[in-house]
Formats: sequence, C-alpha cells, structure tokens
Amino acid sequence: MRRKALLAVAAVALLTLSSVAGAAAGFGLNTTADSYPAMQFSEDQLDVAVHDRASMDLLEYQNDSGEVQNLQAHINGTEAGELVSYRADQLEEPEFGEYPRKDAEDGNNSASALDAAEWTTAGGTSVTQNDGGTAGGVQSVKISTNGSMSSNDVASATYGNQSITTDPLKRELQLVLNVDSLDSAAEVEIQVWDGSGDYVAAEINSSRDTTATDVVANATGNGIIYQEQLGDLSVQGASGDGSLDKIEDVTVEVTDADATVTLVGVNVEKKSRWDFGNTRVADGDGGYNDQTVYENADGGRINVTSLSSMGGFASDSVIHNLRYHDLEYRLQDKPSAVSVEWTDAEEYPGFPAQVRVEWVREIPTGYDLTHGNVELEVTQSFLSERYQRLRYAEAIGDSDTADVSDSSWVDLQDSTGEKGKEIVADASVQPGSTYAVQLHANALEEQRNALEATGGAGGFWGGSGGGNPLTSLYNWIAGGFVGLLSAIGIAKKAGG
Repeated sequence: MRRKALLAVAAVALLTLSSVAGAAAGFGLNTTADSYPAMQFSEDQLDVAVHDRASMDLLEYQNDSGEVQNLQAHINGTEAGELVSYRADQLEEPEFGEYPRKDAEDGNNSASALDAAEWTTAGGTSVTQNDGGTAGGVQSVKISTNGSMSSNDVASATYGNQSITTDPLKRELQLVLNVDSLDSAAEVEIQVWDGSGDYVAAEINSSRDTTATDVVANATGNGIIYQEQLGDLSVQGASGDGSLDKIEDVTVEVTDADATVTLVGVNVEKKSRWDFGNTRVADGDGGYNDQTVYENADGGRINVTSLSSMGGFASDSVIHNLRYHDLEYRLQDKPSAVSVEWTDAEEYPGFPAQVRVEWVREIPTGYDLTHGNVELEVTQSFLSERYQRLRYAEAIGDSDTADVSDSSWVDLQDSTGEKGKEIVADASVQPGSTYAVQLHANALEEQRNALEATGGAGGFWGGSGGGNPLTSLYNWIAGGFVGLLSAIGIAKKAGG
C-alpha cells in the first residue's frame, strides 16, 4: 500500500511538472536575439471602463460575462514615460465624501459634504444630488444658480455641519470638482468661515491667473483639483477679529453672473494633501523628472507613470475610464498564440535551417473596452532575400490557417527593405477580428542558436547559456522519479 501511495504521488508530480515544462517551452524564441522576428499590434490608447484597485491588476478588465481577464499585452509608455491616465472626477474614492468626520459617528460616516440635503441655499442657488453624473458609482453634488443672475446679485450654498476648533490654519482646503459653466462676469468663491465673521476663500474667476494661491480655476473643466493650506489664504470679513479661529461653515458663493460647479471631493479637515500620483515633467535638457500631482487647475486627464505612485488614500479606489497609453500586444505576451517550427533548408545553399513562425491573435473587445487606433507591425529581422514567406490575413475567424484561401493573404515581402525596418502591415486593425501572420526565413546556424537559446539575458524564455528553469526542475523531478521507482523495485522488475 505504501508503494502504491508513493507511486501515485510521484506520478502526479511528474505529470504536473511535465505540463508546466510544456507550457514554459511553448514560446521557444529568444526575444533578445538580433534576428528575433518581432510582431505586435500597437495601440495608441485603450480605455477600461472600470478598474478596481482593490481586486484588479494592471491590464485586467471585466469581460461581458463579468469575469476579470488579462489583456495579455504590454504597456510601452509614451515618450515621457507616462503609462496610464485618469480624471480625478471619475475616481470613485470614499475619502472624497468622508468630510466631516465626527466623533459621534464611530466609523459610520453619517454626515457628508457630498449629501445635497445637508446644504442650505440662498439667492436662488440649487444643490442637487448628482451621483453617477461624472462616472458610475462616483458621488457628487451639483451647485447651480438660477440662470438669471446679473451684476451685484449674490447666490450661495452653505455647508455648516461641522466645527473644527483646533489648528484651523493647518487644515487644507481640498476640492475635486468640475466647473460645468461659468459666465464671463461670474465670480465663484469657496469660502471657509469661522462663525465669528472671518473667512478665507479661493475663487473660480475667468479673469484670474491659476498660478495664484487663491485661484481654483479660471475656466470650465472636468477633474479640477485644488489643495491649499488655509493659513496661506488671506483672512477676510467685515465683522470678525481678523483671524480664522475655527472652521464652522463652507460656502460656495456666486456673484454677478451664473455658474454651475459639481463637487466630487470636499475636505477642510485634513492636514495633508491627497497625492494623485507622479507625472513626468520636461527638465529643459531633453529629459524628464517625476513630479507629484497635487493640483490640476485646468482639469482633464492626469498622466501618471504608474498607479502605484498614487497616494495611500486611493489604494482601494475604483478608477472609471482608466486609459492605457501606447499598448503593444506582442508575440511573447500570449505564447499559446504562436507556433515556431525549424525545418531543414537544404534547397537553399548556405542556409542549414529555416524558421517558420505563425501567429494567430485578435485584440479583445467588450463593453468595458474602448479602443483607440490599432496597427499591425512587423519588424524585419532578416535580410530581405532570406524571406521565403511574409504575409498576413485578416478576419479568418476560427479557420485554420491552412484553410485560408491564397486570395485572403496579403503579401508583405515587397514591403521589406533594410534589416530592422518596421513594416506597418495594417494601419487600421479592427479589434475583435482574428489576424494571422506567417513568416518563413532562412537562417544561419548562429542565428538559429541565438533564437533557440534559453535562460540568461533573454529573460524567462530566452538568452544565452543555461537552460529553462522549469525544464531543469522537470529533469530533476524526472530523475528523482526514476530513483524512486528503483527504490521500490518497480524499475528493476520492468527491466528484467
């Protein structure tokens, strides 16, 4: 019985490693070799409707069945090194609506400046709940005047459901908002009052410069971010003592003309700012430096080098309409879609081998994916005269490539030139359509050796020297398995 149990365990281990080693060997090309036949779909941008940072990795999306899948692609990044972008008003972040925090709440945030019912209005202003207005799942309130404002008219909306009595000047006025409309004569102030007649304010004003400390924005825009310490804003008020002693009210005041703003994030309690990630900024010498994004007066997308560069406040946020920049769907991103075969090239004097590569792939589609422009590109890795076949076919469906008619193939051999040339086979690839690319090229022995090399600098699938780590592990297990058979007497019996 013990012998049978040991045999079963060993067999399972061998079968498992055999499968893994087979998968590891599935690609079979060294991507760092000079003659590596690079092929890829290149996409300028791809929007993913919902990216939940708590449960999804980069390049994952929900398919139409609600299952999370990987795009099996590579983020190449733009020239400035920016990989992804998003709009702050499309960030579903609980912390945006947690102000004010009250001791009596005990973790249940029953009060929120993003609750329209908690605001009071005057002068014809309306405050309406706008949840989902910027993106599904994002909470917000819309503050708008009545459409008939004129010079010297004043309208306001006030949130007074807080009282902060310690260190008011150290607190940050934090806003994430959209300026939906702004008449040329309109002035919008976001005021923080102390309850005794003093206040500080930041304004939205088309005649102001956004470099000023007290200017939130000077035009309409989505995803505007403003964060400024209250102590850096001038104290105003006709009836106060000239100092901001506490925080009692937050007022959005519109004067002289009409305006509409949508508040997505509000906080006047924190002593630190929200960190929206690192972006690349030109250094003037042809290079780039990373700079943390704390404000975005013009609104629009924030280009960041990685989502991991965002502050901890957003670690579990849901990003709507996350955009990937400069994607590549390469051979090595989906090895199962690639077939590599080496054949004798005896009919071609001087060439001992011919490499035959076939790649069948489609760009995934779905409700959650919005594609940009996609191109099919092939890099010429051999001299032109070495190619015996270089072609592609579109919309082959589930057909085997052997069944694709000759008239459906587009010959690319006439597009070759100098070695290293990038050939744009199709400049308007249709996502969801299955493409096939075939390459037959005569190779020298040293080219074959370089392309077949495994381990080392080529990464997991390629390089020089050594061997595939899973293959080595497989051989070790297999050897151990034979030793185990010998130990329990089975190998001896089989041999005699």
